Amino acid sequence: LSDWPPDKSWAMVLKLVELEGFENFAQNMERDAPNRFRDWMAELAPEEAKLPLDWKTLDNKYFRKLLVIRCLRPDRMSSALAKWIRGSLPNGRAFIDCDASLSFYKVLNSSYEDSTSTTPFFFILSPGADPVKEVEAL
Repeated sequence: LSDWPPDKSWAMVLKLVELEGFENFAQNMERDAPNRFRDWMAELAPEEAKLPLDWKTLDNKYFRKLLVIRCLRPDRMSSALAKWIRGSLPNGRAFIDCDASLSFYKVLNSSYEDSTSTTPFFFILSPGADPVKEVEAL
């Protein structure tokens, strides 16, 4: 594993193995199926692909798969979280796909109208996102 996975990902995997049920994950990556894990990491949408070995069963426990995705492909967390919300929450699709036809400003304005001093709303930002102008425009 000299050049793969990146040091930061490997450090997160080493923390992951401290969680119950993940004790063998690092060993499986390093010794048992490194090429299969490398192939999984190279997937365009690894959140849609089955993990190697018995880790494929994490598709049935998708929140736990999110932990693996966070370690190995943090760039895919937004898509993975959206998939989890759609499949896990009652009316999950309504939360994720609700305002796809509206502009960001219209969604923000609608959220603002729904909020109160005791019902705030939160921004979950991705790198490069900056809603400050739109918020100030309200």
